[in-house]
Amino acid sequence: MNFWRGAWWILFCAFATSAFAQQPADFTAIPLSSSSIQSRWLVATDRHVQANPSGALLLNSSFAHGFRHGYDQGFRVGDLDVQMGRSPRLTAPHGQFRQAGHEYKSAFGNKQSFQLGYEAGFRDGYSDAMSGLAYRASERARMAAAGLTDALAPSRRPYFDEGFTSGYRSALSSNAPKMTLSPDYVQQYCERTLLGLHPVEYCSGFSRGFVFASSEWSMKTDQLDGAPPQP
Repeated sequence: MNFWRGAWWILFCAFATSAFAQQPADFTAIPLSSSSIQSRWLVATDRHVQANPSGALLLNSSFAHGFRHGYDQGFRVGDLDVQMGRSPRLTAPHGQFRQAGHEYKSAFGNKQSFQLGYEAGFRDGYSDAMSGLAYRASERARMAAAGLTDALAPSRRPYFDEGFTSGYRSALSSNAPKMTLSPDYVQQYCERTLLGLHPVEYCSGFSRGFVFASSEWSMKTDQLDGAPPQP
């Protein structure tokens, strides 16, 4: 497909920062139902991490995990502003972003990535509430996590998270195609384009970050047109 060429390669190069070729055998996973102390602790203590594909996504990506926390907070703040008849805020109060530090735990992974995800999620959640849209974070995570059954080993999660963040940013660029794409399709394109320059986890994360971000405009369009989110 011609629209993937040129601009997309530039985006991949811009966001790609590591070059570690790996083999598929390195894609080590831990079932969410395993006896992993960290996995069991997170599933038991964080309301967002469940023993399902969405839970695996949040375990694998600090950015996605932070986004979910931030979206919840942003949606609450936006809903309160609506109830109080306030005008939309052009920027979030700095104190709201500091909340990310209080919600972060070291088991979530990279703190900076969590913070960036939290800020992005807060903006989306606030915008949705102020626009009168339904809560969409769960559905967006479900779409991006389709097919995931396991959480990666902690040592492999940074590669997935880096890819997720890059995919998220790429989908929001002006050059990205505005159409619904499956994670498998985007992952295959990523693997063909990068030609082994990244670990396999990177392209898995990239595909899901891209789908996660692109679902924002597709779901918003559906809701503004009066169509309910897909079950």
